[in-house]
Amino acid sequence: MSQYLFNKLYKLQSFKIDLNTAIMTDVDGTISKIVSNPEEAVVSDSMKELLAQLNKKFKIVGVISGRSLSQVTMMVGVEGLFYSGNHGLEYLKDGKIITVKGAEKYRAFMQELVQKLKNEDSLNIEGLQLENKGICLSLHFRKCKKDHELGERIYETVNQVLNGDNLRIDQGRKIVELKPPLIQDKGTILEKIVKEYSIKKLIYLGDDITDFDAFSKLKELEHKRKIKSATILVSSREIPDFIKNSAQFYVNNVWEVQKFFKWLIN
Repeated sequence: MSQYLFNKLYKLQSFKIDLNTAIMTDVDGTISKIVSNPEEAVVSDSMKELLAQLNKKFKIVGVISGRSLSQVTMMVGVEGLFYSGNHGLEYLKDGKIITVKGAEKYRAFMQELVQKLKNEDSLNIEGLQLENKGICLSLHFRKCKKDHELGERIYETVNQVLNGDNLRIDQGRKIVELKPPLIQDKGTILEKIVKEYSIKKLIYLGDDITDFDAFSKLKELEHKRKIKSATILVSSREIPDFIKNSAQFYVNNVWEVQKFFKWLIN
């Protein structure tokens, strides 16, 4: 373990991690390396084994992803974890898929929107990938030719295609996402977990703009003295400063996340 990471973990000792702590994490960029084609991303066997060991030791261990619930459960594939997809809009409970109230009615509209986006000439960009996640859609432009303004142009084009239709349009790491206009995100699903499982301590790891919702919610819950929390950012050059400043700790890559998990287990 690098001296840098050791020093960071030493500071985390003051959190006083115990067996009743919840460990929650994002997937892409956190427990899985970012790749050009999202379909090629994998969670390594060694990472899966660490998640399984964590799940045996701590009160609840789970993943909260922007991917669809079916994708993230298949990608991680560790039994017994808490799984949530589409940024908290759907999750598994007692083996059943739960979609948050109000989200399901947008599924048909999203499928119609898929065709509109495919037919939009200004989105005929080499390397642009449209991901259909059921109740959400994502436009990935990591494989596109480098252009600092491409994300903003895609955002504006999508907004024009919507033509006033009430959807959320968010941006992340080389991605533009369309979601139902609900007050639901990674922060609200964390709050639900805290309440339903009577969590008093929670560690959350993330790497993207949508993880800001989780960091902010945990800070709010801690301010209200509902829980104690530790937020850990997997840092990269693609992360805006306001995200970096919102986390309490940070590591540099997925490999250091593995080292952190080993530290927790031991």
